[in-house]
Amino acid sequence: MKKSRTIAAALSLLAVFAIGLAGCSSSSSKSGSNQQASFKNKTTKKADVKSTLTGSKQLWYVNGAINAKSNSGLEAYSFDANGKATVYNVNKYYKSLSAAKQDNALNKIGTLNTTFKTKGDNTVINFKGKLSDIPMTQKFTVKKTVTGKNDAAKLKVAGYHISRDVDDDVTQAVLVKVAE
Repeated sequence: MKKSRTIAAALSLLAVFAIGLAGCSSSSSKSGSNQQASFKNKTTKKADVKSTLTGSKQLWYVNGAINAKSNSGLEAYSFDANGKATVYNVNKYYKSLSAAKQDNALNKIGTLNTTFKTKGDNTVINFKGKLSDIPMTQKFTVKKTVTGKNDAAKLKVAGYHISRDVDDDVTQAVLVKVAE
């Protein structure tokens, strides 16, 4: 009797261990994890930041933090290779630009001219144009890369920590895109 209990306990431990290993291997093979790992290898150098932002057909969200809540929605930027950034107001993170379009969630608030410069070790993105027909300038200073998960949207995101300067009012924020 004692021998059968010992064998049952050993088999139970072995089963729990096998299930744990199976769970670890399936979660690490998801494409989002691979994309996040590769994003961590990106640098904040001007060439990397510019190619990452302009080479993506996704929305880039500006928020106080990955999981910060806002009563007025999120600003979403769509960068193009011609030095323009279209700015939208959206109510949540979307997997893609096309998903946001399909949901009729893009409230365009303006188009800005962008320039990328280097200041010390940081990349600085300067914006100039009109938002909601009001002339404005703003500056994003890229600090370091960031990856994480937005809990409300249940989506993995990757991007940059930034200092955002709008009319000499500097705030800390993140500039992220959906990584899945």
